[in-house]
Amino acid sequence: PPKDLGAIRHVFASALGSVSGAINPLELSPKDRVLVVLIDGLGSENLRQRSGHAPFLNEHFRRGKSISASFPATTSVNIGSFATGLMSGEHGLIGHQVWDRKENERINLLVGWNERTDPEKWQPHQLVSEKAFSLGIACNVIAAEEYRNTGFTKATMRKANFIGADSIDQRVSRAIEIANSKEPSISYVYFPELDKYGHQNGWTSTGWASILEQIDAGLKLLSSKMGSAGLVITADHGMVETERDRQLRLDDQLAGLSLEFFGGDTRTSYLYFAEASDAKVVIERLSSLSYAFGAHTINELIDAGWYGSIGTEASQRLPEVVLLAKSNYTLYHSNFSKQRAFDMISHHGSISDAELKVPLI
Repeated sequence: PPKDLGAIRHVFASALGSVSGAINPLELSPKDRVLVVLIDGLGSENLRQRSGHAPFLNEHFRRGKSISASFPATTSVNIGSFATGLMSGEHGLIGHQVWDRKENERINLLVGWNERTDPEKWQPHQLVSEKAFSLGIACNVIAAEEYRNTGFTKATMRKANFIGADSIDQRVSRAIEIANSKEPSISYVYFPELDKYGHQNGWTSTGWASILEQIDAGLKLLSSKMGSAGLVITADHGMVETERDRQLRLDDQLAGLSLEFFGGDTRTSYLYFAEASDAKVVIERLSSLSYAFGAHTINELIDAGWYGSIGTEASQRLPEVVLLAKSNYTLYHSNFSKQRAFDMISHHGSISDAELKVPLI
């Protein structure tokens, strides 16, 4: 793993340190108010290659740096780290789709919460938002209204003031208001548009560049009207594009085994088996495809440090085998992968710099 693996976990915690006057990992200077913008899907490589569409971000990125996301390089994992200050193995939100062994069902950790998945039990660790509340510092979430009452929001932003703002311009306007208020606060401003559009149309598309231009203009406006407040801009992961001939269905290789669930992401796949001994069998079967992905036991990745320390929650949710896609290959199983996963053009989740490295401005 990169030496700074999971540095995304320091960003929101450092914002709180800035406002509370505490020493913080990013060494942010003291401020009364700090706004942290998280642009979903804008990796460092994506920003560099589309820099002409984001002159404000690019100018400041040249003076900033890249940091590493947590592993796997997916939204639920990294907003989990951002919100808790912990590595994925510690906070337990360990992937996009995981197998709930207690209830014997698949759980999409972004949108698949149900009456059996209590967010406070699935993610019981203290959040940055809860710590701010205990210190008497307001914590605001400025995001689309659809996220207000989701299980994921309850797992990551408890005690926060949710400010619904559906468009990019509305979020910028609300952020300007908060920046110029009198109340000490930290604020998390979330932009999902690039990630959503990139999945459907690709991050090299004209439409993706147009959205980037709108976000760039909005953040330039915010920076000019935020008075003495601090502004930090980052992302949760980058994206890679693929083609149809790089999509691999692994149905045949997994046939006849005790496969309970094929989850994770299209580039970091989680294989759950009823019989633990099948892990060794499947790794041997998949060795002929090593040009496209690496097949690893979960203990290999834990021992290497990819998840950090493993807490109780993660230990109950991690699979037996993890497949790490190389180049721009994507991985599927017909019985578990939905059609929208096959239709996606941009993907993320694996360990390339294009996916793991994100800007810190």
